Amino acid sequence: MAKYLGGISDPDIDVVGVSTSFCDVDFEIKFDDLKHPEASDFERINIYEHITHYEVITSEKVQSSSYSLTWGLAGYLVGGPLWGAVGAILGGEGEKIIPSSYVVFCQLDNGWQFALEMTPEEFCRWKVFIKSALEKE
Repeated sequence: MAKYLGGISDPDIDVVGVSTSFCDVDFEIKFDDLKHPEASDFERINIYEHITHYEVITSEKVQSSSYSLTWGLAGYLVGGPLWGAVGAILGGEGEKIIPSSYVVFCQLDNGWQFALEMTPEEFCRWKVFIKSALEKE
């Protein structure tokens, strides 16, 4: 389940978390309305219907310094200091590291801004979800 990391600073609500459906791509914010404490169930806002902006904060590709160092050392052994510098600079693509979680910043049309943390599987569903959500505008 996606994890709510914070950001909504409305004093009239208490955010409980984010819910996702296994079969659907909907993401909903569950919250308790403090203006109406008599309500027995949590209220929900469907992110799909209200999102205006998002930004993925987690990077999927990272250049490993040890990878560049290896190429630099190989270049140095083959051709000396000049080739060592060339090997370090052109040290290939680097390692592709798939993060264990993704962090996404979101903004809704009511002004709420918040961050979500998702597993790679949830992030794949998020990409499908967000594409269709922003195309509706």
